[in-house]
Amino acid sequence: MKNRILSVLAQNNYGVIARVAGLFTRRGFNINSFAGEETHDPSISRITLSVTENADSIDQIQKQLEKLVDVKKVELLDTQNDIIRELALIKVKAHQELLPHIKGLTEAFSVRVVDMDTEVIVFELCNTKEKIDEFIDKVRIYQIIESARTGVIALQAGNKHM
Repeated sequence: MKNRILSVLAQNNYGVIARVAGLFTRRGFNINSFAGEETHDPSISRITLSVTENADSIDQIQKQLEKLVDVKKVELLDTQNDIIRELALIKVKAHQELLPHIKGLTEAFSVRVVDMDTEVIVFELCNTKEKIDEFIDKVRIYQIIESARTGVIALQAGNKHM
């Protein structure tokens, strides 16, 4: 089984998110992450789903999503070539040993420091899941106090669009 990203365009109607999530519940599929918000057109929402399933199950999920009344289009994204990002906030204890490494971390991982005091430093990352996981592994030794992640959002690369 492989991690797959589905991008869904749907009418921005009451209950559309619940119907999409309900489809997964009824079929017994697990969702790794689920992100949805209206697009530049307030009447349309984009829902990005990350799922780990085999190719047959992904095909079935896509067909079932396309049958939902409010769903306009469903695309299976290419995890190697399309633009797939996650947002994370990581709060780390402000150890003296960490301070000299902040500049290097921000450059290596395209990280921003969004809050800093004598007790904690909060980093903001917008990157791939793998890069965020790598950053977390790097700062784990300084004691992560808490973290929050958005889940995946994605768009097709280049001139392709839904």
